Amino acid sequence: MISSQQQVARQPSASQEFVSSVLAAYTEMYDLPTRTLRLSRTGPPPSEVAMAVYLPDKAEQLVPTDNLTMLGTAGFGSEPLCADFPCELAMEVKGKPDEASVAALAEGLAHLASAPLESRLPFRNGEILTNVSLPLFPQFSTAMLIDWDSVYGFRFPAPAAEVGLLRVVPLFAIEADLVETFLDRCGGYRALINRGMNPADPDRNPAV
Repeated sequence: MISSQQQVARQPSASQEFVSSVLAAYTEMYDLPTRTLRLSRTGPPPSEVAMAVYLPDKAEQLVPTDNLTMLGTAGFGSEPLCADFPCELAMEVKGKPDEASVAALAEGLAHLASAPLESRLPFRNGEILTNVSLPLFPQFSTAMLIDWDSVYGFRFPAPAAEVGLLRVVPLFAIEADLVETFLDRCGGYRALINRGMNPADPDRNPAV
């Protein structure tokens, strides 16, 4: 179970310290988050996680390629979320959703990140998930997990230099079928991008 909580003064735990290191790495990469949501968990560790939220500013909202909201977890990388490398999950959505929509998507992303910890079946880079439910993306029940940099591989800067980032990409079933025809699923993802897929657009049409 995941719930929002107010931050209180206390001795930082190892989990809190890891969260802080990842948030510092997000800041190093992308500047300070617009908002940081603190979440607590009652399931398997980590007990505390955060969500870095980046909303487009007024100038970015005028440029279609920059008009994106990004959400990224902080804290899950301390546990075996992914079998390939320690990582967090992140995704983008077109535009600037309202506060309630951002909170719903943050909770959905955190629940998705919790799944492999509860099942003890870590995700893999390039994995395709079925029966997925993501707020703001109601027409998608399939998603792909792909390295944030599908060509060279992504790692955060210090102080979280060992941690990577998996991008959550909502897919249509027909797009997932195309990806699975590739021996290298990263190549399948790039093929969809080359066909014009915008994974941040909840209202898009299939790229196949």
